[in-house]
Amino acid sequence: MTKRLPIVVVGSGTAGSLVVSQLAANTSREIILIEVGQVSPYDDESRFMNTLEQADFSSCVSTTLTDGGDPMSYRQGQALGGGSAVNGMLLTGDAPVAVEGLTRMAELSDCGQMSKALLDNDGRLSRLWWNAGRWNPGRAVQHLVEEGRITVVHDHVTYIDHSKKRATAVHTASRAFECESVVLTAGALSTPEILLRSGLTRLVPAIGEGLQNHPTISFTVKLAQKATVQFDTCVVKDIAMSGDSVGLITTFERVGMDDEENALLSVSLMNPSSRGAVWISDSGVQCDFNMLATKRDRVAMREAVNQLIDVAISKPIQSLATSVFIDDEGTPLSHLSNMTNDELDAWIDGNLTLVSHATSSCSQSVDSNGKVIGVENIYIADASVLSSVPTVTPASEVVVESLRIAHILVQEFA
Repeated sequence: MTKRLPIVVVGSGTAGSLVVSQLAANTSREIILIEVGQVSPYDDESRFMNTLEQADFSSCVSTTLTDGGDPMSYRQGQALGGGSAVNGMLLTGDAPVAVEGLTRMAELSDCGQMSKALLDNDGRLSRLWWNAGRWNPGRAVQHLVEEGRITVVHDHVTYIDHSKKRATAVHTASRAFECESVVLTAGALSTPEILLRSGLTRLVPAIGEGLQNHPTISFTVKLAQKATVQFDTCVVKDIAMSGDSVGLITTFERVGMDDEENALLSVSLMNPSSRGAVWISDSGVQCDFNMLATKRDRVAMREAVNQLIDVAISKPIQSLATSVFIDDEGTPLSHLSNMTNDELDAWIDGNLTLVSHATSSCSQSVDSNGKVIGVENIYIADASVLSSVPTVTPASEVVVESLRIAHILVQEFA
């Protein structure tokens, strides 16, 4: 009897780790996981800024935030567990059933001075991606490796070979892996890039189209007293704007691992309508989030910034700040006073910042089972298949969707 070829899973972030764990537990199939990142040793580190800035466990991709804007670096987790191994640990929505007992609500004793100040501005305690340690699904993958159940190849995937509408092999920088099926879980930027580099645009619709993220503006708060906390963030404030637009204000006790004298105050538009794309040009793969491209989003972001200003000048924040800056050059908050709408819009365009919440770049390229349209044996089970960026931090929705597709794949590969 001819031996069946392996299932190749590309990417072991939150989604990929969950998919691999489900396939390993519920099928007898050979599984090859291709993931550049290694195992993170920082699951017991509660201050996420310390983890985020470890160069070995994150990577940056060049993107633009607005049409014609300057390139910026989009930071993403590069480890077994991906974002769950390095993210800010805020779970601003409900916890998925799959992580019950692995997360917990923040408590007042977890709060630093910035979090307490936001609580005094009608903020709320958030759920944390933490319960006596960071929840990192990459740990389960490492156990599967140690048990010999799966094989991990630490390399970059360059493209997928295909013939007669079937994937035949997955290529990395150094070798090729023949496969029966491919499951892409490389994230909303890398998954469409792999499909595009594989020459699948004539078979598969809308690769890379529909990309979304949460537009974000941040102020720097110069602290009168240094930050001394267990968690860098644990409080958020929900805000409403015109129409159906919603936003989220977040505080961060530090701006970075080595800076306890400055904090961050940020606001994000959580349900944008604008969409961007990932595509290939003569100069290589391009990524543009195309933020604030609709009038609705522009009006909402303007209102969100005005609400951020209100928090920044509130007594709870001012009582712990020596000053508030609106950019890296140290421009004072007063610079935004009396701006016209057009002037504020222009300032926002030039000061948007990135959060690692990219989604939806392949939402039109798959059917309801995560199967890539036009190809028989390629599936996607990551943030790129979400119909839109969630109105909460995306990790929860990614868990739910990747597990839903994983259960379908278990039946397919049984």
